[in-house]
Amino acid sequence: MKKILGIILLLFATGFVCAQKTMLVEKIGGSQRYYYHTGDYLKLRVSKQDTLLKGRLWSIHDSVISVEELRPFDVRLGDIGSVYKQFAFPNKFGRYIMIGGGVIFGIIGINHLLNNEPLFSPDMLIISGSMVGAGLISLSLSQKRCRTDHGWKVKVLNIKVK
Repeated sequence: MKKILGIILLLFATGFVCAQKTMLVEKIGGSQRYYYHTGDYLKLRVSKQDTLLKGRLWSIHDSVISVEELRPFDVRLGDIGSVYKQFAFPNKFGRYIMIGGGVIFGIIGINHLLNNEPLFSPDMLIISGSMVGAGLISLSLSQKRCRTDHGWKVKVLNIKVK
């Protein structure tokens, strides 16, 4: 009786395990790995058509992925020229500091108008311009290009999740 209950429990427990496919972008010979699951935002360049695709990862199969822009677009793994990894902190920091530079520009401009001073002054342009420049630099560093012809590899993994 214990054996039968054990077998039924084992069969019942394995029914809740499902496989999830994961797209892996990794550096050959290195330790850098980026994982993408269905529903994640993805930006990649397809080398044969030389097109840039941005959108959600719609589905992952053994050798084909689907990226949803307006409709799902199928891409073979061998056709991927590069994958762009987005980093959230530099992107948000760059946007906020650019907005802050514009706000400081406005505040100093209003202050100069209220005090009957010339609207544009060197300190106003230096402070707000340096903030906008730092924001642009941060935005340019917010993504990393992983080129498949320069040591990066794209694979599909089957991961079992309980």
